[in-house]
Amino acid sequence: EITPAGVYYFAEDYHQGYLAKNPEGYCGIGGAGVVCPIGVGVSA
Repeated sequence: EITPAGVYYFAEDYHQGYLAKNPEGYCGIGGAGVVCPIGVGVSA
């Protein structure tokens, strides 16, 4: 069953763009190398 998503809470600013700020990433994986072709927007 698929239900509507609940309220989405953005993380604090220091968590945003984590891999851009920390290119070595965490756990040694260094990111997924995937880009979002349509970008990311914020809904009102």
